[in-house]
Amino acid sequence: MEPLLLYGQHPVKVDSKNRLGMPADVRQRIKAESHGKDFFLIVGHNRRPWLYPDKFYEALVNQTQSDLTPGTEMSDFDRMSLALAEWVELDAQGRVQIPVRSLNWTGIQPTQEFFLIGVRDHLELWDKTEWENERKALLERGPDIVARARQARQAQ
Repeated sequence: MEPLLLYGQHPVKVDSKNRLGMPADVRQRIKAESHGKDFFLIVGHNRRPWLYPDKFYEALVNQTQSDLTPGTEMSDFDRMSLALAEWVELDAQGRVQIPVRSLNWTGIQPTQEFFLIGVRDHLELWDKTEWENERKALLERGPDIVARARQARQAQ
């Protein structure tokens, strides 16, 4: 699987038809032949819509072998990341239409202002005010976040 690096914070809007414009610089980072042209939308553990390029997401999912008798934790994870997943197509104008049920599950209201943020291998859609608050909190906790990340890497 070809590496994927998504980064940055991009101001975006969801229009009255539930369409999210995908920023051109984000689209340029995603290689259609290896990562995919369209997206899988899942509800992330933070209850935000997460978007993964479709081929990349399928490859991630297929890294874990299927099991005839998976444990409860794995079954729960598969239901959350697969049963609740939505495939969304990128249209000719560079937009994806977010299904109404995903809007309802995540509390998104069309015509609000949002930030689409790159988080390594996926994109997250955040309400503008909530992202601004989260960004400030991340910066305040920066030294602690770095220390915990180092510990997590050393434990691997």
